[in-house]
Amino acid sequence: MDPQLVDTQPASVAAWLERLPYTDLAECGKLLGQGLHQLGRVPMDPMQRYKLLKLYLKALDRYYPLLENDAQHGDAVASPKMRLLAAISVKLFANLFLAFKQTLNEKLARQALLEREQPKQELLLYTMMAARQYLNISQQNYCPLPSGFWLDCHQLYGLALQRGWQDKSLAGDDTLAVIYRQLLLLGLTATNRLSTSDMQLARQLAYDLAKQVELLPLARLPEGRQGYVLDLREDAPPRYLPARPSPSQPDCFLLELSGALASMRKSLAQLRKIASGSASTMLNDEVRLLSGLAEEWHRPRRRRHNREDAHAQAEVTAGVAAIWHRVNGGSWQPAGADPDEDGSHLRPPPASSLLTIANRSESGYLLRGQPLEQPLRAGEVLLLSLAGEARLCAVRWVLMQPAGAEVECGVEILGPQPQPVRAMPSITHSGDSFQRGLRLPASADAPALLLLPGHPFSQLREFRLRDENGEQLVRVAKLHQQSPHFQLMEYRPSEQF
Repeated sequence: MDPQLVDTQPASVAAWLERLPYTDLAECGKLLGQGLHQLGRVPMDPMQRYKLLKLYLKALDRYYPLLENDAQHGDAVASPKMRLLAAISVKLFANLFLAFKQTLNEKLARQALLEREQPKQELLLYTMMAARQYLNISQQNYCPLPSGFWLDCHQLYGLALQRGWQDKSLAGDDTLAVIYRQLLLLGLTATNRLSTSDMQLARQLAYDLAKQVELLPLARLPEGRQGYVLDLREDAPPRYLPARPSPSQPDCFLLELSGALASMRKSLAQLRKIASGSASTMLNDEVRLLSGLAEEWHRPRRRRHNREDAHAQAEVTAGVAAIWHRVNGGSWQPAGADPDEDGSHLRPPPASSLLTIANRSESGYLLRGQPLEQPLRAGEVLLLSLAGEARLCAVRWVLMQPAGAEVECGVEILGPQPQPVRAMPSITHSGDSFQRGLRLPASADAPALLLLPGHPFSQLREFRLRDENGEQLVRVAKLHQQSPHFQLMEYRPSEQF
């Protein structure tokens, strides 16, 4: 669009924003993003642009809760429709951040006598808040950040330090210093390994604990130590490195996380005490997440195996039910099923997807491609078929490309092709029925393992386990692995206990 045709009158822009189709999330997000992009192309007084951006913020206050509600009921990478909406929402908040950054730079470039500092402080705060929201929406949708993002954040914070504005805040929000620390905590967290619900908890934790994070200048560090090091001149989040006293690097800092980690460990001890006498899935999930984050913030994961390049096509089926259907010969009808277990009325699962194996290691694969209807979400189980051999795997991390079509994910090998089984606790409630599960038979290196969706595990819980040979009673003895979507449990026949 010709910049001269872009509407810059507050009254008519407000009227247009009011008429947007807010219930059509994709279309509304697209229009808001386009509007912000066009606004940035029009030369105008920075305070006029600031006034228009506030109108967009008001519209986003109406749009974003609807977007959040939709995200809670579906995973960003679970379907083509969700991936398209994710790409649109990431682009929208990228444009919002760019628009505020542009307005701030224009305002700072104007030198005038007796000019008030408050508008500049407000613009810096709004720009940092827009950066935080852009980071949130990118992580929520497993999208990579563009080059320059972290350098922008560091420079904005450097500006706040230079002008003594780091303790400034807008009414009801955090100070610039706290917002920056929230960004840093989220930046060092591997959110692409988390489910949507886990990510929300991790984000809230970062927001709450940011005030307990200190930035220690390397120039004044008394002695060397390992930790998360931050260089304001680099386009990177904090990285876990040896930190040495360095008077020649005034822009380098060590993140002192001891206060935040102490609070996490205290909360973890309290949660474990409550969870020990509770069967609450939500409580146990919080314990699992909090312990994982405490470990990661103390010392990040290191790669365990060397990787080698690979160029092969693999057939991928994701989700316990879809895998069960595939290894059961493409049928929902269990072998030796009772008449009341007829599955002929059920629709077949989505067709498997073909993905490229980009590299491999002893423990897993890096997959890349278009998953179509396969839900390649973090923590999901999948069956990977390659060269006539099938393996049961778990998705450990996900990354979606900005266009929303192609997905990249790292998967860990759990075992060979599983067997279809059905399981139900021996002590049941009204309405309980057999659940489809997957079994990895015992081998010389591993015990027999039972994989079920959800979180049914409790120590020595007894299940009725059915397969093509009939039914037996088994007890689960040990939780081998778990994710938000499944549990992999070691089991033995009940008579062995």
